[in-house]
Amino acid sequence: MTNGPESKESIIIGVQLEKARKLLQLTPEEVARAINVNAQDVIDWEREQSKPELKQLEDLAELYGREIDYFLRETPVLPGKIEFRGKHGQSLRNLSKEAKIVLARFDELCRTALEFEKLLNKRREIKLPHFKESDDPPMSAQSLRKKFDIGNKPLPDLRDRLENEGVYIFELPVSGDAFSGFSFLHSEYGPCVLLNAGEPKGRKNFTLAHELAHLLYNHGSSLCYIPSNLSEVHRGLEYKANRLAIELLLPKSGVIEDFAKKGLSRMPQEKELAQMAYYEWSVSIQALGYRLENLDLIKKGYTD
Repeated sequence: MTNGPESKESIIIGVQLEKARKLLQLTPEEVARAINVNAQDVIDWEREQSKPELKQLEDLAELYGREIDYFLRETPVLPGKIEFRGKHGQSLRNLSKEAKIVLARFDELCRTALEFEKLLNKRREIKLPHFKESDDPPMSAQSLRKKFDIGNKPLPDLRDRLENEGVYIFELPVSGDAFSGFSFLHSEYGPCVLLNAGEPKGRKNFTLAHELAHLLYNHGSSLCYIPSNLSEVHRGLEYKANRLAIELLLPKSGVIEDFAKKGLSRMPQEKELAQMAYYEWSVSIQALGYRLENLDLIKKGYTD
């Protein structure tokens, strides 16, 4: 007869194996082929009817993008439904294996951060506001700017401010352009954001503001691909998130004032836009161009 502690460990291993596999949307057959076992073995491990050997557990950890200790104790469950937004016809299921592994690594980072807080007995205070779906994005952005007490000035330190508000923010490289960012509001982790470390600083700053919008409006688990040309998105939740991000990072009055102060024409030079975008407003040229077009300060399509 199995004693209590061993039974508990066995159950946890099975549950953890199943959670790790389902996050990556792999079937038992796919896992079996990857680590050279039978599909029934994978099913039996998850049902606690048998245990994997150490080498098999190592193979599973590598396949799932996890540390081995993940399988040895119960951990918080990630949101069950992840919405992939931004690429027509794309879904979580047909993401590359490398891109899916990034999601698992992100979960590991959130888990480690939470465990570190518990170890220090110092839980962070979450101070993010929440908006209703009916709230206007530009007005919501202005509310945030008022909270941050920054008027219409640039916001280059958005990440620091959000971390002070209790948001976990991590960066990991994402192969290709699979997605720009990922965010969710977790019952134990709290608000969490993942940024594609391979993207330029200005684009990452916009992605952070975009994912912040999804958190503030409680849009669920949002895996987003944000096109460089923001005019490609003109409806839905992604459009709403872009509107808040634009007004938060590029407030109307501040941008108009800065544009006039610089004496720029309706067809400014690229280096002038680069200076304004990268070094003053901490966004990409494309995001700044979209905003300037929106404010009728430059010709339509000038920065495409």
